[in-house]
Amino acid sequence: MKRLSVFIGFVSLVACSNANGQNPSQTVVANVTSEQIISGEQTKSGWTVDKTKSTLGFSGKQSGAAFTGSFGDFEASINFDPDNVAVANVAVTIIMSSATTDDSESTNALPGEEWFDVKKFPVAKFEASDFKHLQDDKYEAKGNLTIRNITQEIVLPFKLKIENKRAIMDAQLSLDRTAYKVGTGMWASKDWVEHDIVVDIHLEATQKK
Repeated sequence: MKRLSVFIGFVSLVACSNANGQNPSQTVVANVTSEQIISGEQTKSGWTVDKTKSTLGFSGKQSGAAFTGSFGDFEASINFDPDNVAVANVAVTIIMSSATTDDSESTNALPGEEWFDVKKFPVAKFEASDFKHLQDDKYEAKGNLTIRNITQEIVLPFKLKIENKRAIMDAQLSLDRTAYKVGTGMWASKDWVEHDIVVDIHLEATQKK
């Protein structure tokens, strides 16, 4: 049986504010890159993400067997001051066609219509402007996660350490893939792939001057 792995979706995550309609800009290219998106939006950010040390991963179970995967291309616009979280905002854009897994058949299946359908929905997005400092290095962000043109509000708990203008952020959350219609048809059943997908985020960034 082919192993088909799925995400969620972090990260973050189609760029569209209408959860029920289709954004015309999403129908054009499946192989869009994060550089094209950021260039087009002229995004301003207070931090520069080190992609060589940052990862956006996901994991789950298919027929009782664990699988793992990751997104190789994403961009994050981060404006965050731990002393003033009230004005913080973050936007993470994920290139859905950059998803790979520990199984080649799963990797080849993910761009298809039953899973990410990257021709219609090339990107996913997480946007947040509601942050709380819980205690010590623990925070949470409340924001909107959009995948396949479906938007859901989520709360993302994370740990953050900042030293010498260098930030390290780690987060983990569980998402129900069916809430975003990831895995349709026969794959909608948890008998094949569990509905809960775990997202693991590790970001390292340097504060801009």
